[in-house]
Amino acid sequence: MKINDFTNEDYEDLHEMANLHDTSHGIKDVVIWVGSASDLPHGLRIKVSNIPNKFDRYNNFVIQMPSLYYDHSKVAKWIDKDRLNQILSWIKVNQKVLYDYETGLLDDTKIFLQQIEPWNRNKV
Repeated sequence: MKINDFTNEDYEDLHEMANLHDTSHGIKDVVIWVGSASDLPHGLRIKVSNIPNKFDRYNNFVIQMPSLYYDHSKVAKWIDKDRLNQILSWIKVNQKVLYDYETGLLDDTKIFLQQIEPWNRNKV
């Protein structure tokens, strides 16, 4: 299907998503996926790639929000305790904008990316 073949209904069915690299969030080598959770049964979540500097949709782990629950067995070895704590702290700092984006209250990816706060050890 080509982009010109989409109808207005098709566009409404598309879910916004963004892959955030360390240039956006400040956590070295980490890629975080954020997508729409509206109308989906899994609830609010982000995905963290287990591959450094690249999002892999088949090799990642999920962090649920707002509980910050994740399955420890799914986390790659290179994501050490310090890096994982940075990710969790970053989620806490950005919880409102993540919530707004995932629920569709904020539906512009460009504005979402502008509102993301980078991880900062001093904000934790």
